[in-house]
Amino acid sequence: MESTLKKSFYYLGIVAALYIFFYYILPVVFKILGIAFKIILYVIMLAGIVFIIVMIAAFIIKIVRERY
Repeated sequence: MESTLKKSFYYLGIVAALYIFFYYILPVVFKILGIAFKIILYVIMLAGIVFIIVMIAAFIIKIVRERY
């Protein structure tokens, strides 16, 4: 009887741990990943915009130097 009770508490603990993981921990992990991806994409977007502006400025400077 004692081993059956041990097994039942063991399985109950596994079910409780899975419930806590899926209900509380997993949404927080996904929320943190979403924020991280949003920040990374924002930084990549800003770096691309700055790169394009620098390339346009270099092109304009090259054209101005050739003409004058």
